[in-house]
Amino acid sequence: MAQKFPYALCVEGQWDPHTPKLKNKLIIYFQSKKSDGGDCEVEYLDSGGQTATVRFKTEEVRLRVLSKQTHELKIGQKTVKITVSLPSSEASVPLESTSSISTITLGEPRSEEEEEEMEVEIPEGKEEDTTHRSAVIENIQNSGQEFLTMLVENVHKGSSNDFYIEMIPESNCAVVTFSCSKDAENFIISCPSNGIIKKKNMKVRLLEMTSKVKAEGLPLNTNSDYLMLYFDKFAEVEDDGVTFETDQSAIITLKNPEDVQTVIDQQHHIKKQPFRVLPYYDTLQTALYGKDRPTLSLPEPFTENIDKTVWHHLKENQKSLGLVTQAVYSQFCEMDFQSSAVKIIPSSSLLNQGGQTRKRIQTWRENALSGFSVSMSKFKSIELHIQKDAWTEIQPEIQKAVAGEAVTLVPCADKGTIAVAGLKEDVNRIEGILQEIVQKVNQRIQREKGSETDEINMIPSIYKLVLCDGLEQQTQDKFPEMEIAYHVHSQKLSLYGLKEEMLETKNKILEAVLSLIRKPIELHQSVLDFLHKNDLEEMSKVLFFNKGINVALEYDGTRVLLVGKTDKDLDVGEKQLQTDLGHLSINVEDPIVLTRSDWQDLVSHMKNNVKNVTIQTSNNQVVVSGFEESIKDVEQELNDFVQKNSNFERTLKAHKTVVTFIEDHKTQDWLEEVKGKVNVDFKDETIVISGPRLYVSECVPVFEDLLMSVSHCTTKIVKPGAKKFFKEKESMCVTYAKTNMRCLVQLIDDHPHDTVQSQIIKPAYQHKTHEGIEITVNKADMCSFQADAVVGACKENLLLDGGLAKALSDAAGPELQNTCDQFVKRRKFTTGDAVLLDAGGRLRCKHIILAIGPHYNTSKPQESEKLLKKAVRKSLNLADQESFHSLAIPAISSGAFGFPLNICADTIVKAIKEFCGIVEGDISLRKIHLVDINDKTVQAFEAAVKKIYGVSSLTHSPTAGSSSSSQHQNQASSSPSQHQITAPFQGASQSFQTKEGLTITLMKGNIEDTTMDVVVNTLSSDLNLGVGAISNALLKAAGPQLQVLLNQQVTGPANVGAVFETAGANLKNKLVFHAVVPHWNKGQGNEQKVLEDIMDKCLSQAEQRQQSSIVFSAIGTGNLGFPKPLVVCTMLDSAFKFSSKRSSKHVKEVLFALHPKDTQTIQVFTDEFSKRFLGQSASASNPTQPQSTGPFSKVTTKSGIHETTVGGVTLQVLNGDITTEKTDAIVNSSNKEFSLKAGVSKAILDKAGPNVEAECQQLAAKTNNGLIMTQAGNLQCKKIIHIAAQSNAISIQKHVKKALEMCAKEKLTSIAFPAIGTGQAGLSPGQVADSMMDGVVDMIRKTPQSTLKLVRLVVFQAPMLPEFLKSMQYRETGPAKQEKESTWSKIKTYAKSFFGGSWEKEIKQHSGKDFVIEGVQVDPVFFSICGSSQAEVDKTKHFLEDEITREQAFQPITDTAILTLSDKDQQRIQDLQRTMDVTIMLKYKADKGSEGTSGQATLIVEGLTRDVLKATQEIQEMLKTAKEDEMLKKDMDYTSELVDWQYEQGGQYKSFDQRTNLELEKALSSQATNTNISFQGQTYQVKLPEGPAVSTTGGNQMNIKRIDKLKATESIPQHWDAMAPNMLCQKFNLQSTNTEYKDVLGCFHATCPNNKVLKIERIQNPGMWKNYQNNKSVMETKNGHQNNEKRLFHGTSEQTISHINKSGFNRSYAGKNAAAFGNGTYFALNASYSSSNTYSVPNAQGQKHMYLCRVLTGDYTRGVGGMIVPPAKNANCDPYDTVVDNPAGPTIFVVFRDDNAYPEYLITFT
Repeated sequence: MAQKFPYALCVEGQWDPHTPKLKNKLIIYFQSKKSDGGDCEVEYLDSGGQTATVRFKTEEVRLRVLSKQTHELKIGQKTVKITVSLPSSEASVPLESTSSISTITLGEPRSEEEEEEMEVEIPEGKEEDTTHRSAVIENIQNSGQEFLTMLVENVHKGSSNDFYIEMIPESNCAVVTFSCSKDAENFIISCPSNGIIKKKNMKVRLLEMTSKVKAEGLPLNTNSDYLMLYFDKFAEVEDDGVTFETDQSAIITLKNPEDVQTVIDQQHHIKKQPFRVLPYYDTLQTALYGKDRPTLSLPEPFTENIDKTVWHHLKENQKSLGLVTQAVYSQFCEMDFQSSAVKIIPSSSLLNQGGQTRKRIQTWRENALSGFSVSMSKFKSIELHIQKDAWTEIQPEIQKAVAGEAVTLVPCADKGTIAVAGLKEDVNRIEGILQEIVQKVNQRIQREKGSETDEINMIPSIYKLVLCDGLEQQTQDKFPEMEIAYHVHSQKLSLYGLKEEMLETKNKILEAVLSLIRKPIELHQSVLDFLHKNDLEEMSKVLFFNKGINVALEYDGTRVLLVGKTDKDLDVGEKQLQTDLGHLSINVEDPIVLTRSDWQDLVSHMKNNVKNVTIQTSNNQVVVSGFEESIKDVEQELNDFVQKNSNFERTLKAHKTVVTFIEDHKTQDWLEEVKGKVNVDFKDETIVISGPRLYVSECVPVFEDLLMSVSHCTTKIVKPGAKKFFKEKESMCVTYAKTNMRCLVQLIDDHPHDTVQSQIIKPAYQHKTHEGIEITVNKADMCSFQADAVVGACKENLLLDGGLAKALSDAAGPELQNTCDQFVKRRKFTTGDAVLLDAGGRLRCKHIILAIGPHYNTSKPQESEKLLKKAVRKSLNLADQESFHSLAIPAISSGAFGFPLNICADTIVKAIKEFCGIVEGDISLRKIHLVDINDKTVQAFEAAVKKIYGVSSLTHSPTAGSSSSSQHQNQASSSPSQHQITAPFQGASQSFQTKEGLTITLMKGNIEDTTMDVVVNTLSSDLNLGVGAISNALLKAAGPQLQVLLNQQVTGPANVGAVFETAGANLKNKLVFHAVVPHWNKGQGNEQKVLEDIMDKCLSQAEQRQQSSIVFSAIGTGNLGFPKPLVVCTMLDSAFKFSSKRSSKHVKEVLFALHPKDTQTIQVFTDEFSKRFLGQSASASNPTQPQSTGPFSKVTTKSGIHETTVGGVTLQVLNGDITTEKTDAIVNSSNKEFSLKAGVSKAILDKAGPNVEAECQQLAAKTNNGLIMTQAGNLQCKKIIHIAAQSNAISIQKHVKKALEMCAKEKLTSIAFPAIGTGQAGLSPGQVADSMMDGVVDMIRKTPQSTLKLVRLVVFQAPMLPEFLKSMQYRETGPAKQEKESTWSKIKTYAKSFFGGSWEKEIKQHSGKDFVIEGVQVDPVFFSICGSSQAEVDKTKHFLEDEITREQAFQPITDTAILTLSDKDQQRIQDLQRTMDVTIMLKYKADKGSEGTSGQATLIVEGLTRDVLKATQEIQEMLKTAKEDEMLKKDMDYTSELVDWQYEQGGQYKSFDQRTNLELEKALSSQATNTNISFQGQTYQVKLPEGPAVSTTGGNQMNIKRIDKLKATESIPQHWDAMAPNMLCQKFNLQSTNTEYKDVLGCFHATCPNNKVLKIERIQNPGMWKNYQNNKSVMETKNGHQNNEKRLFHGTSEQTISHINKSGFNRSYAGKNAAAFGNGTYFALNASYSSSNTYSVPNAQGQKHMYLCRVLTGDYTRGVGGMIVPPAKNANCDPYDTVVDNPAGPTIFVVFRDDNAYPEYLITFT
């Protein structure tokens, strides 16, 4: 080969050595014109690297290739530059070019034979006519060649020899080619005017030049690369310019259209096979053949065999045949269906398909066969095989089944088959039916040959249960031919069918019988006896089967059982038994009735005539059992007989005054009527009539009429001393009323039943549970306590012989013990039981519940507590069963029974809570009173309630008073004391009061039951109150009028966020605000803003309407989908904003009512409420102390980990190594390139491994926001978040927040941080802790619902941990601010003490205005008056009122000393009101002139004249003493502010008390030389003014001193932090948020803006400061002006800091750095000067230090080197104070006195 191609070139290029067919590409390129090459051969191995050798036949070609400037080779999508050069052996040959780049396509390697075949002699190029010589005539329709020839001659005006026409009928056009282009142009110009062309609508255009040729007759398997290589010899071919039409024809696209003719003119052959090349035109979609254009003809028909049954179907069904014909028609086919070998013939229309005709002819057979196969696939045939003896029966059934179906049957009796053909869907639809017909007939024939009979014994009820409940139907469904029959008379089940079917069915039946469940009946014995005596089969039918219940009754010899399939059926059956059957017990009080003969006759009659019941009698009871309806038939008759023939007693109740009046004053009206018939007993509030029922019935109306005829009233007189007056004048008043008004008057010692109870006994403590039950703790006597029932503890024998039980018995009378004895005879009681009895006698309750309490067992305390709980629960249950509203409970078992008091109280309260929780509010009890007369017991009860339920907002002082009961109740329910915070939300509510006085309450309860002035309703824009839980509940409670009111406000849909106001209708609220709330859109919309607006609107509107309270639900947390944490934060924020910004203060309380069953919402609200308001334990011990709370819950510490929660996320702070954390993510504090290898970052990257470092580099190169997330590498976490931390607090806060947000976005649940910025950044741990905590809070508040659950702050250096803990605790709760006591606060304190604290809210409302505070409420006196007429009763009432009023007196006392009364005096006034029966009211008239000054206070004493006089005299004495004490106190306070006398004790001086301080100062002021004082129980004589003080007994001596406070604090700055007494110097780090810090930082950054400040510390050296201040004072006097001080900078090294802080600057070091202006200490005006490394010397860490100093520069002049003191400034030789660099504008100051500069601040920077 080398001999044939001797001229070689070396080829190099940056190609991929593994490129497929690279050698072919090189061959094609170097043979093409692109390279100026020719015939060649390439030597290249498949993995030969990036070099090759190309060999040419001639030297000329090689030189041409070398001479080409550039060579480019296109490989795939990449263009590669290649270099050609001579081989090294021929390097002497001159080269014109050594590089080139080329683009070629893929080729195939050629054999030598193929090389020879491709060799073509290319004739010399001849000049060709490239102009257009052809025209296209379009729309020739059916015009023939001759017609067109004549037409062209006519237009052309020439001979037919000048042109030729090529007809292209498939494209409806012809091409006319002229001998020259000019003729063609003339022809086209002339055509438009030709009439024939116009008439036939022909169009003539010039045939465009083409760049394509068509190669026809190519050898098989010729590829595109080969053709490109072949045609590239003649012309340049476009890349990918070869497209195959068929296997032997292709279209080749040339780059130059002018090369087309050149290619066509050549003789072409490949592999010695000639082929034809023709011009190809895209617009014609064909090549031009000239005069030799081949004629198109139709392809040959072919045949295709189909299923004979389908063929029969097509022959018979024209519709199906039409489907096939239509399907193949689109493929230009016609069909011949003469036989199942279908002949497919081409359609003549195939020849008229335009440019696609040839292709469609070539592919016709393939397409026709495919279309025919597809159409035939829609048909299907099946063959049914039929037994010989079933043929005659099956054939007609099959024909019947397919009648109307579009299918064809082809029966073949010889083969025993019937074939069915048709469309697939038709055949598939009936195939199953036909198969079933065949199978059915075959099975029936088989069944007739082998059926058998069998029987099973079975009672009717079991048959009903087993077979009639589906099993029989299931069997018949499975075996339809099988016969099953049940015979009732023989109780047998017969089966007839095939043996296999019968065996299977029998087994199933027996299994079903065995699987039946049997259950004994739990009924009254009399009902069981009734069932046993009746036919159980009939009972089963009547009770169960007739009602569709699948249960039966069965008797097993000893018991009646229920039988059924499932436990559920048995439960239903048992309930049905309990519903239909029953028993009735008639108690017979008089057993003699049952022995009468007429009773026996009645019973016999009923047994014979009434079915379905049995009647049994015993000594004192009649029991009727059976069907409920039948029982009702006999019940009345039996009961009537017993009642009519028994003795009877009837009790009428009335007020005891009425009973006494009828007994004593109306005797003549009833005595004759009852004499000899009945007995009448008048007792307290009852009239008891007893005797034979008939007579009792006659006499009762007599007394009822009397009770109706009299008039009675209970009148209340509220006047101090009223009761005392009446008792003194009782005889006169009663006689006068009886004589003159014919009325009976009685004094009622306690609260009457028919009037509103006054607040005589005020609870020591109150709490309202979330079920709405009020629990009170009361100090009171149980015997006089008013309640529906009281509980008393007793023994198991109900013997009331000690303790509270005896007291109750004594008050109730002997009847109570007698009743107990009767109970004991009837039944036995055990510990934990309780029994209900009627009260009486002097008891104020209606009933008594005796609870049998346990003795305390110290060895088994839990058992004792369990029994006590049982007794309490039984008592509560009895009260609830009797529908009592109130119950009083003592400390059961705490006395003689030995229960420890605290345990007893806790157990009772726990039992109450458990009981209330069980009944879930469905209880009549509304009040439970814990009552005892002993203080310790009351305190134990109060502590227990607080412990079990938490501190309540209903708390009251035991001495609290109120002006009215209703007012007291309102305060108790809705007005907690100022700033009071409840304990965790275990009770009904939590409350908090803002500093502006707005109470915010969280309550569990139904919003429709609230009594706030305004209730806020939520609804959708259609304003339909029936939709939505809140609006529907309010609608039901308010009634339909609420919807009417709302509709009157607005018509049509409302806008989201709108608020409409209506009246409350039947609600307890005055107004309803209807708010239109949107659905939550996952935060995509403005729903949160709408919620904020709704809150603002409702609160503002309530304020404008002057309403005092408003209640909200948890808006949007239900079906509207709002996130609960977002709602609670938004609503609480709105309430606080409203509290702080409103101008008026009408709204006093905002309440949030949460549904008791919505536990999730309650939890979220409780957590947020607790987080905001329950941060400090001090609130529990001092609930009235104002608290400022943070976002964290209480911080706890366990195993060294400090933990809190914020917004549902746990936050932990601990000492540890961040690289060992197992959280989902850890945080690495790095630099901006995320490549820091120092500190914690180095530890993390080293342990994570090199892959993490590489990932950091990749991500750092991309856009980031200062943080990236990588894999964890070798660490135990899942991810690492790298942050570019900066050395400032704000940046740290932002990066912490971003890291948390990234964590939440990635759905991670936990993250760990190091102490960011405490390393190289140099920030203080406190700063870092605050910033990181703030970042956590910011993120959680912004994203309350995230996957994040745990955040850990891992502090490596243990000494830093306390700073982080301190930061946590600061956010847990902040310190309360102490307000200076004002006149107003004194008034408030006085009023609270004087009036028990319950008037604090009213006092605050009247701040700065006149107000009146009522005294302790007078115990009202109740009189019961009864008379014959109402007029007489009214007259008596007025008589009593006038007599008491006449004795009343009124005495005012006005004195400024009232407000200064001591606590003891105030308590004495309290006692006076109780002991003397007077009321003392406080009137306060504010001073309108100036705010904060006390006004005029007046005490008004009211009561009986003699009592008022006594009380007034005692108050005057108190005021006199108070004035004297106040003057003394003022003197002591004033003196204490000016002077502090101190004594020495234990080496330290301590202050005397204020009184001693005053005595000493008075003695000194009077110039006494000594004075005596009383100190620590001894008398000392003090020598003035400097001591000592010597004890007059024992001679003990102590030193004293006097401190003038005005002078003591003059020299120390006020803003300095406190220092220990023994500390001479101390540094204090300034917080970056501090104004002082910012001031210093501003001075520094003024000239050093690019330096980073690490910290600023204040230097506190009191001694140095005082010296400095003294020098300053001297300098001001000397210079005669005050412009002597400047703030200047001084750079220093770390080693000198301690010395400067302690001793100040030392000028002896002058010259160490520079001394150009003198040998003193140098200070600079600009920090930039001092910041240079010369003055601020960096330490090992690169940190530098500079002081900002106070410098006494005074008067100055220019300094010179070597100067040791300043020069003189005047003739008197007074020196300048300092020297400077430039007196006109000094920047450098030199100080020659060390104490004339104070190092105020130390700045550490880089």
